[in-house]
Amino acid sequence: MFPYLGKFNLDWNRIEKYYNSIPYDDWDTTVSAVDNHATNPFRPVEEQKNYLWYNKHNCLVKNIRVTDQDFFPDSWFYTLQAKKEDYSAKIFWTKPGNFEPPHKDFFPSFLGEYREDGTKWTQQDIDNNGKKIIRAWIPLMDSKLGHLLYTHEYALSSWKKGDVFELASGQTHGFANGGREDRLLMVFTAWRDL
Repeated sequence: MFPYLGKFNLDWNRIEKYYNSIPYDDWDTTVSAVDNHATNPFRPVEEQKNYLWYNKHNCLVKNIRVTDQDFFPDSWFYTLQAKKEDYSAKIFWTKPGNFEPPHKDFFPSFLGEYREDGTKWTQQDIDNNGKKIIRAWIPLMDSKLGHLLYTHEYALSSWKKGDVFELASGQTHGFANGGREDRLLMVFTAWRDL
């Protein structure tokens, strides 16, 4: 399950105007199954071999970092109990026919690839830090046929713009755009304010 964090009233018009101002070809391109998952040392070898089936033709996602756009009011941080310092936000654009294989987030774009001493994060580091991080999944449009966010024995297939869900640390999940329309969403990541 993906915990429902509530219905939020961000400045959707401003967010849409911003992402529409950037041509699709200028967004960063990621083939996440290849770029992030297949070579991730924390993935078991038997899981890595499954990623051979994912490639630039079925696993391509465009994204833009929007942390500097200040889309989140103070009330957002208060409600999510998130620290305002050092948060990260990205918008993701997925065309029909693209999928992300099941994976667990290990937060490289938030934590960085290496610890302060220059060594790689360990699985224990990631598990411990994951408990201190909140990641919110923010649809920028109402759900369309074929748009799915899934985990074991559960798929989220219905939402409205403004609904916000948590991508819980350590939970295996993935997404699919098996529909006919583009899929746009924002992911917010921050340290919990505990």
